[in-house]
Amino acid sequence: MMKMNAGIWIAIIGAVAGFLVGVGAVVINGGSTGIYIGLGLLVVFGGVFYLLYRLLFKPMINAGRLQKTGLPGKATILEVRDTGVTINNSPQVKLILEVKNNLGQKYTTHCRVLVSRINPNAYRPGMELPVKIDPKNEMNVVIDYSEGGSSSPASATTFIQPDMSTLKAELEEMQKNNDAISLSGRSARAIIKKYTWLGVNVNGNNPYVELEVEVLPENTTAFSGKARGVIAETSTAKYQPGQEIFVKYDLYDTSKIVIDHS
Repeated sequence: MMKMNAGIWIAIIGAVAGFLVGVGAVVINGGSTGIYIGLGLLVVFGGVFYLLYRLLFKPMINAGRLQKTGLPGKATILEVRDTGVTINNSPQVKLILEVKNNLGQKYTTHCRVLVSRINPNAYRPGMELPVKIDPKNEMNVVIDYSEGGSSSPASATTFIQPDMSTLKAELEEMQKNNDAISLSGRSARAIIKKYTWLGVNVNGNNPYVELEVEVLPENTTAFSGKARGVIAETSTAKYQPGQEIFVKYDLYDTSKIVIDHS
């Protein structure tokens, strides 16, 4: 998260002061024509400053205030939208959030955040994030970066990366179990309830994920469970909350569920 430190404020005040001095000089030395030129400059650059304030400085001021005075809460990302705004090569996205406050109440709102171009998939639907809620307006929320002890947007969704040997062993064990269930398990439809990226990508940018699903077997009762697996980067949209997929589950232990890629 970018912070409004003293250096930024000094730069802003200096830029505004310099601009006003320049406009004043044009008006004084330009006669009647200078007045129109000065007014034109005020309109054009005033509009630019207003847009910068709305898109950059106001969110920074609001985020800094809520980090100190906001009430803690939890939020689940429902949707990630591109705003078309890029700052210092970092795109800004709009997060549609389902917020749960400290009273357990849930509601939907949104916030805007910058995403590092190095980690464009930092925010995904289904992720849970700590937030700070404006005590005077519960719809005004920001991501709580203090919980992770960092001021970086990536810190809200950063995972402790396992070492490569540990990761390899975990993936091999998972694949072994998944292969066994795929051979003998029963196929069923399932609805994805939650998508969680487990912090690593495999063979390029293919995410290792955990899906919470509602399994819908034929001729028997539906049940909930979790499945872990690696999915193709190009298929992540198919594995978001609300999507229907096929899984296989162990007939004798329904907690063992795998994603059916066939």
